[in-house]
Amino acid sequence: MRIEGTGFLVACFAVIGLGVGVVGVVATGWAEAAFATEAAGDAERFGPIFVAQLYLAVTAAALIGAPVVAGVLGILVGSRAYSGREAASTCGIGTGVGAFGYGLLVVGLIVGSQGAAAEQAYGVSDAFGALVATTAGSALVGGITGALGAWVG
Repeated sequence: MRIEGTGFLVACFAVIGLGVGVVGVVATGWAEAAFATEAAGDAERFGPIFVAQLYLAVTAAALIGAPVVAGVLGILVGSRAYSGREAASTCGIGTGVGAFGYGLLVVGLIVGSQGAAAEQAYGVSDAFGALVATTAGSALVGGITGALGAWVG
């Protein structure tokens, strides 16, 4: 395993997670304003439900992106490795740790930005299972694509 490769992967995931989290905050804030802020009638009653579902959907979409990022970065970093085993370990660990940080950033930013209309939305602890799945899936994809990158690189 190469420490600099692992660090590079973690740093890439942190930067991407920050960007995705900011976009998630903007999207969910926009939806909260559109569906629930100063709503009346049925919108007042159902607006918070729509907002909670949107927070969940935006977070899920962001977490689904982590294995895709792991695949791309795994191939890139793996192609620079000396062996498939080195690439698999470097990319597997780097993308797993990176994806966990990515997920924490995304979830933390989105949960931290929840307004009054999002009282029914999820909390950080509610997303833990999804974070673990994102981490495991990304580590697996990163390790395999890292080895593939070494094979063709």
